Amino acid sequence: MELYQIKTFVVVACEGNLTRAAKRLHASQSTISLHIKSLEEELDVCLFLRTPKGMVSTPEGEVLLKRAQDVLDSVEKMQAEANSLRGDVSGEARVGLQTSPVYLRTPQLIKCIKEYYPGLNLQFIQNHTWTIRREVVGRAIEGGFFYSVYPPDEMEGIILENTVLRVVGPVSWRDKMENAKWEDLAKLPWIWTPAECSFSQKLNEKFHSLGLEASKSMIADSEDAHNALVRFENGVTVMRDDEAREGEEGGSFYIWPGGHLEVGLYFGFHKQRMADPIVKALIDCVEKVWKS
Repeated sequence: MELYQIKTFVVVACEGNLTRAAKRLHASQSTISLHIKSLEEELDVCLFLRTPKGMVSTPEGEVLLKRAQDVLDSVEKMQAEANSLRGDVSGEARVGLQTSPVYLRTPQLIKCIKEYYPGLNLQFIQNHTWTIRREVVGRAIEGGFFYSVYPPDEMEGIILENTVLRVVGPVSWRDKMENAKWEDLAKLPWIWTPAECSFSQKLNEKFHSLGLEASKSMIADSEDAHNALVRFENGVTVMRDDEAREGEEGGSFYIWPGGHLEVGLYFGFHKQRMADPIVKALIDCVEKVWKS
């Protein structure tokens, strides 16, 4: 049994999809399938059910997955101890970014890493909040920024700030929005975000608390798409306060004056990797940048 087979098993179970697993492991789907098949033959156990919706772990696969994760944890701890014995922090740190690098203070983070941990190379990966959370848990990245309505329980998370969200609409809709209540906003066409998105979860929580149902006209999963759709009068949405202010100053948006929402901005990392020198270096610099 090879370590790469065990890692493939864990990644496929985490992703539930061969295409995404192959992308994460930088391998072809046929190679991933071959690794899984070889491992199943060696263990004489069926690990996955192949379904039209993806790879679903069998009950036996779920039991062995925990053992496989223990193996990876042990390997990572051994590597972390080796790094500590060398007395330096070196290697590559993969960091997930879910929004603007400038907003996340990435330039300051790079400067901090270069100053305190010059042997550490940073690789930034832009992705959605929900993908970053999944990749932190699946050990595909060392850490990542993400939004969350509640403190995450599947990983360790440092809260950096409560990000303010504003309801924005086209400038031409000012008369519709200026004196509107949440009841009035619910009737306007909304540009929604996917269900996994914290912005969507926060909006649902707000409307449900008022006994309202928003009129969702479309779903878009990128900030650029939301900005463009609002500018072209397709509906209202929520966006970060800084984005909303910039759009307002540029004459593209009207910010509803009736209130705001908040979601937590976190930096997360795997619970089993807190002693890893690379992860500790990331935490140190993130806290230096955000807590100063």
